[in-house]
This record gives sequence, C-alpha cells and structure tokens, in this order.
Amino acid sequence: MISQSKPKYKNNFTPEQKEQYKQKKETEKLELQDLYKKFLEKKTIQDFIGIIANYKQMHTYSIRNLCLVLAQAEKRLDKKLVGVLNSFLNWKKQDIQILKGSKAYKVIVPIFTKKTEEITVIQSEDGKADKILSYFKTGNVFDISQTSEIENYLKEQKEIDEKIMKNHEIDYNIALDHVKQKYPTISIIEDFKHQDKKGSYDPLTHQITLYEQSSHTIFHELGHYITVSLLKIAGDIRKDYAKNEVLAELTAYLLMKSFDENIQYNFAYSNCWASKITDSFELDEFERAFKSITHYFQDAKKGGDILK
Repeated sequence: MISQSKPKYKNNFTPEQKEQYKQKKETEKLELQDLYKKFLEKKTIQDFIGIIANYKQMHTYSIRNLCLVLAQAEKRLDKKLVGVLNSFLNWKKQDIQILKGSKAYKVIVPIFTKKTEEITVIQSEDGKADKILSYFKTGNVFDISQTSEIENYLKEQKEIDEKIMKNHEIDYNIALDHVKQKYPTISIIEDFKHQDKKGSYDPLTHQITLYEQSSHTIFHELGHYITVSLLKIAGDIRKDYAKNEVLAELTAYLLMKSFDENIQYNFAYSNCWASKITDSFELDEFERAFKSITHYFQDAKKGGDILK
C-alpha cells in the first residue's frame, strides 16, 4: 500500500482577514508599549536594581521583555511570577510541562532576515554582517511558575534563602580601611558631631567627609568618586544631582555585594529619589551604568583590589 502524504496547509485567508489580523497585532503591540511605559514610571531605584541584578534567563529574553512580562503580571495580579521565561517549545525540550489553564505572557520578538542593501545591517556575534533586523512581532512565553518545574525551583530557592545573612552592612572599619588602602587619592574626614547629615564628597579635592559611622555612607560617597572621577559616567554636578545620587547608591550597592553577596542592602536612602529616576535615566542608560560599574568591580576583584 502506498502511503499518502497529508496535503500541505493552505492559507485561505482573504485580503480583508489578513488586514484585520495585521491591525489586531499592531494594536496589541501599542497596548503593550503603553503598559510597559506606565510600568517603568512607577518603579523605584530599588526596583530597577532588583530587576537587573536578578536578571537570569534560560534563553535570550531582554531586560525590556522581562519588564514587559512583569508589567503584565502586575496587571493580572499574578504574584507567583518568578521571571524565568521560556517559550512553550523550549520548556517542552526540557521535558517540562506547561500547567493546564496557563495564560501566556507577551514579549516582543525581533525577526531577522538575510542581508539586503535596503535595510540597516545588524552585526552578528562573529562580526559578519549576514543578518538584518527586519521587524518586530509579539510572541508567547511562560514563566517557570506556570510549569511542572515550579516545586523543584521553589525548593532550591528556599535552601538558598536559608543561607542568606540578615545583615544590612559590613563592619564600618573594614569599609574605612578599604577606601584608605585602595583609593589613596581620597582624603577622609570623620566629623561625627553633625549627625543630622550622612556624608559628602568634594570632586575638586577628592575629600570625603563622614558624619556617621556607616559603611553604607562611606561606600555611597566613594560611589561619587568612582562614577565622577574614574568612570566619568555621572552627570553635571549642579544640574544632575538626582542622577548622580542614584549612581552613587548603585555603586554602594554593588561594592557592598562584592564584600558579602548575601547582604540585605538598605535602599531607604536611594528610594527618596524614586520620583526622579525616570526623568534622569532611560532604561538603556541605567542598564549601561549598571554594567559599567559592575565591570569596574569585577576587574578590581581580579586584580586583588577588593578586600575579603
């Protein structure tokens, strides 16, 4: 018996139906963009740092797509979302099942095509300009909380959480010694008589004045030195005050984590700038600043410049 192959699927949509589908997708993208924008406007410096610092993906979903999914979860009141995302197919490849009744989250997917002269070329990882960005479309993903793997994931996270220390700072003298030894161009004055203040940094003299015994304050003022004088990513000292405070606090957070990765950092100070963050930064710029400071400390650690 000769087996008959199944006929190929034929697209029987009318031009009108195709146009309606196209318009539906465009409307969907606009609604997602609006949701994304409103989501970012409500976030604090702690929220941004938390999103980027905890960014762990099994596949290549961008920070923007993660924020987009978080925005949808917020709208759905989905408090179980973890932020580990995969498509239906990628979960299936790992023998992980999507739970019945799970509603997919939307992400924006770039579509690449072969090189043509009319479209701007996108460089590939090997440096060859063989692909171009043609357009974006919406795609569906599922969070690990929507899969059969969630129980194993939560068990692993609980074991990690039990090991985390509940301290907010490292020892003041350790932080002070670190700055003195690793940054000899900085002069430090301790003035604990004026405890209505925390600290200050003078970019002209590279002088840090401390008004309280706090490693948080030392590292925050050191953050000004690093972002202003070393990395030169800070803004104008007179016009961009809020932006510079955010960068200094970001530096303090990353430096504190380099001493103790399990530290429970106190963001109370930095959150006073929450209303200014979206005025001071685009998400891309904030992400670049985060990476710049992170790479600085990674290089310093390799060179033995981070105390342990």
